[in-house]
Amino acid sequence: MQHNGLGNGKPHLNGNGHGHTNGKFSKNNIEGLTPTRENYLRTLFQLSRGTDGVRLTDLARTEGVRLPTARHAVNCLRDLGLASQENYGKIQLTPTGERIGRQICDRFDLTRKFLIEVLGVNAEAAEREASVMEHHLEETTLERLAAFVKHVTNCSGGEYASPDCLVNLRATMEEAAQVPA
Repeated sequence: MQHNGLGNGKPHLNGNGHGHTNGKFSKNNIEGLTPTRENYLRTLFQLSRGTDGVRLTDLARTEGVRLPTARHAVNCLRDLGLASQENYGKIQLTPTGERIGRQICDRFDLTRKFLIEVLGVNAEAAEREASVMEHHLEETTLERLAAFVKHVTNCSGGEYASPDCLVNLRATMEEAAQVPA
């Protein structure tokens, strides 16, 4: 059975009856796209930048898994319409796979940056924890987190805990929430 990348061929509706926004941090409500498969998609996106595709061995090595495990993940992504691979050829992302891979990468990069630059978490722990967090935060939360990271990393003198800095952040976030999309 051929999939169109949206699982059942129907647009997914969120709790308020609207489809996802496809913004920078939008949740990709594709039926069957689990956090583990999102991690593979993110890795494929990262490895494929500026190349003509990704070898299965490179994906398996980067993910720290055996070839059959990586092959199964690629087959799942292919079935979701997010990747393609000719017999024993390089893995390529479809346009939908590339768009979603970029969004997942953006979510990961943001949470990792927050953990390292704002909270001072060491890079190795931040990498692991961002890989878990990125799958569970709502789009609005991620947008606010992005505003927070941008604001506190640009505070004068680099004083993250400056009371004025945090008061100004709240005002900035409230203003952004008032602007119609």
